[in-house]
Amino acid sequence: MSKKTISGEIVASQTARLPTTDKEYGYITVQTPDQNHVKLKVDMSTNYETIERGNRVVVEYDQLGGTNILTAKNISKE
Repeated sequence: MSKKTISGEIVASQTARLPTTDKEYGYITVQTPDQNHVKLKVDMSTNYETIERGNRVVVEYDQLGGTNILTAKNISKE
């Protein structure tokens, strides 16, 4: 499956820290420059610089299997 990229500002972040690691999991919502909101899953396989609200980021993502869930693979600061 081919990965896609979006950029924008994190406008929502609903995550929790995994107890045995420094990683967080959950969902973030990115608002793109054309005012679209994209909800992305953050999990153990996601590499990220930040998932804090208010940060501008570039997100590489793909679709989870045959579902409509978008999974972030890499999140970097813009």
